[in-house]
Amino acid sequence: MRGRLPALLAALVLAAGSLTACERIDRNMWDNPAYKPQEEPVRLPPKDSVPTKGKERNLSMAEAVKLKNPVDPSEGNLSKGKDLYGIFCVPCHGVSGKGDGPVGKKYVPTPADLHAGSPVSALPDGALFAILSNGAGGMPAFRADLTPDERWHVVVYLRTLK
Repeated sequence: MRGRLPALLAALVLAAGSLTACERIDRNMWDNPAYKPQEEPVRLPPKDSVPTKGKERNLSMAEAVKLKNPVDPSEGNLSKGKDLYGIFCVPCHGVSGKGDGPVGKKYVPTPADLHAGSPVSALPDGALFAILSNGAGGMPAFRADLTPDERWHVVVYLRTLK
């Protein structure tokens, strides 16, 4: 019995040491991001991956100012621009475009005034397109939310605000 006790203690110490070492070696189960039930994990595309529709260039403001709006101000295009403005712009800029939207009222400074006669309305179409694409000041970029064609439709609609 006396010869077995040291061997048993050594075996217990070895087992305890090896069990704690396993946690430090493989922590994959501990370090994984947590998701809520029924929540889909966010799968971001690999860095520098090119979208299937091609990669859109990030234009500087000097380059963007030279752009011409490819969307003509027809009835259908104005309607599409108005719909997109209502979804993406009204919360901050308001229906009138004066920066008095329900969300915009809480911002300091308030969102830009977009109606005719304001400094923003004096900007060329290309500059408005660049601001919609890249954001400016407190305004977020809408490059990921709106296609280039949809951004041009919004620019066409902005020209009708009075």
